[in-house]
Amino acid sequence: MVPPDVAKLRAEFQGPHELVTASDGKILFLRRWPGAAGSGPAVLIFHGITAYSEPYGKLLAEELSAAGFDVFGMDLRGHGRSDGVRGDLPGADRLWKDLCETIAFLKTKFPRIVVLGHSLGVLSAMIAENHCPGAIDGLILLSAGRQVRPGAYGKPSGRAVLRTLLAITLLRSRPLIEYRRKGMLGLNDPLFNFRYSAHFYTAVYGMPAGAVVRMVRQNVIDSPNLTASRPLAIPVLVGVGDQDELFSVDSSREFFNSLNGSRKEFFVVPGGHHASFPSGSWSPVVTWLRTQFPGSAIGPIEEKR
Repeated sequence: MVPPDVAKLRAEFQGPHELVTASDGKILFLRRWPGAAGSGPAVLIFHGITAYSEPYGKLLAEELSAAGFDVFGMDLRGHGRSDGVRGDLPGADRLWKDLCETIAFLKTKFPRIVVLGHSLGVLSAMIAENHCPGAIDGLILLSAGRQVRPGAYGKPSGRAVLRTLLAITLLRSRPLIEYRRKGMLGLNDPLFNFRYSAHFYTAVYGMPAGAVVRMVRQNVIDSPNLTASRPLAIPVLVGVGDQDELFSVDSSREFFNSLNGSRKEFFVVPGGHHASFPSGSWSPVVTWLRTQFPGSAIGPIEEKR
């Protein structure tokens, strides 16, 4: 597959957005959904694996924006309209620097930032919390768990196994490790990624790529990056759909219970899947934001169109 011309895509993009220049000179793309109230924290979305910011508009950002909150979605390096080799990361330090520098950029515009991580974005959110001390004012963690439903990923083909072995042993920067699961979205979107490098998995999960592959095949997610390096002093909201294809409600609650903090809440989205949710699902998030940050956006919760 020919990689997209991200510079051209950025130049052609007409919607509200910001561009962040990382400390190594690469450009990171931030999709924006402006809120109407002009108060309260801004919400920064870290997307899941394979995805990028744009699909999060219909998924949840438009609903939060309609409630008055300014919402941003970051395209990780190598994803969407951000610079970088598709499906690769130079290293763990580059990942957390990208996250922290993006948060610092938004902090120049908004006094408070709530980070919302979805799926793999939960790992990004926890990495940011661990490496950007004092920069994050709240965490919303969606569609994550410790135990994966059996059979969720299916059995890889022989060719996929061979590519994975090559990626782990010899070609660590090449995006050869295929990501496939039941119910995936974005199959016809050229900005979605479906192959990743060993470097990517090592950076995000905080462990050797081979260990990540073995862990996933055993239907567990036991990444050290899911653990906060210090007790969480900020408010945390954890949520999961009751129809999530990867994590049961019990699995997500186990992750919630593992978080070391006293200001945490848990909620379940009726009819919610891993990456699709019924319209109106995010009223608990809006209520939580308004409760945790008094004086925040007070606009009505509108249904997504």
